Amino acid sequence: MEDRAPLDLLQEAFVNFSRASSELERHYRSLEERVRELTRQLAESLDERRRLGDLLCSVLESISAGVVVVEREGLIVAFNRAAERMTSFRREEVEGKPFGLLFPERWLREGRVLEERWGQKWIRVVPSPLKGEAARGWVLVLEDVTELKKWQQQAMRNEGLSAMGEVAAQVAHEIRNPLGVIKLFASLLRKEFNGDSRREELLEHILIGVKEIEGVLGNLLLFVRPQAPVFRTIDLRAPLREVLSFVAPLLEENGIRMVERISRSPLEIEGDGELLKQVFYNVVLNAVQAMPEGGTLRVSTTRRRSRIKGQRMVEVVVADSGVGIPPEDLQRIFSPFFTTKERGTGLGLTVVHRIVEVHGGLVEVESEVGKGTTFRISIPLKGGSRRRR
Repeated sequence: MEDRAPLDLLQEAFVNFSRASSELERHYRSLEERVRELTRQLAESLDERRRLGDLLCSVLESISAGVVVVEREGLIVAFNRAAERMTSFRREEVEGKPFGLLFPERWLREGRVLEERWGQKWIRVVPSPLKGEAARGWVLVLEDVTELKKWQQQAMRNEGLSAMGEVAAQVAHEIRNPLGVIKLFASLLRKEFNGDSRREELLEHILIGVKEIEGVLGNLLLFVRPQAPVFRTIDLRAPLREVLSFVAPLLEENGIRMVERISRSPLEIEGDGELLKQVFYNVVLNAVQAMPEGGTLRVSTTRRRSRIKGQRMVEVVVADSGVGIPPEDLQRIFSPFFTTKERGTGLGLTVVHRIVEVHGGLVEVESEVGKGTTFRISIPLKGGSRRRR
């Protein structure tokens, strides 16, 4: 028995080893299974993160507002497509760059909403600090408020014109009565001095002056009390083409080439065709007068949607290649009696503003000295209002 004890011990050790090996193999397989499970969970987590990342990117690219994300070090880390449109920067030009090199640092001030001029646009900037330990920095929401500014400017012009109109009506009334007396007595004196050529000539000058003043007063009263519009469904192309046909000989006489890009399909609006002809005629006439040496007149129509009004609009663009309007004059061109012409009344564009405004439209002007001027006249299309649910 004693001689066999080592064998028994060896056998027992072998059994224990086999048992331990089996246990180890079982733990290994369990660990292997756990690793596979963790790998699967990690892959799912990465897929979920990737999906959420793609969803976030899709959201950022889908919204109309511009979004700029700035990390704590001041570097731009996100810049969506709307921000590209508003700022004219491409994403690859700004991501990873210091914010202060491209944009004003004052935009990064909590609780301060700014409206700033950016090129030809107005941008509203709403900054907010990023929350949380893992994300420190800023997120800026950018909104293009250019159209809003234009409607606000037109509303302010309209208020100013209304106030001036009340004064002008009173002035016209006060002038017309004594002017009528002057005209009457001048006519009587001309009969009395019949045969006295020298005095007749002087009286003729008086009557011509009276007639000119009456013309100014007539234009003034047209501005104060414009013709009441008669709204009906019309194709906007009709009054526009009628005016262009009427001025065609004038354009040819002045060496002006006209380029038309007018919609082939009807542009139905609720409007007064006669009043709109006045609008187009005044704007085209201004363009002709701005090109004394000849040039190019471009007239086009486009459909667009007004975000502010929630309407579909037709935009008539009249662009010339003339002398342009100095910046100091550009802000005054719709003011009554403002003119740079020797014999102009300064009421043409004021009447344009009045008529467009009564049609619920918008008139804009852009100009650069030596390059030309562009007028944009927007009128609501028939049935273009936003549908209400």
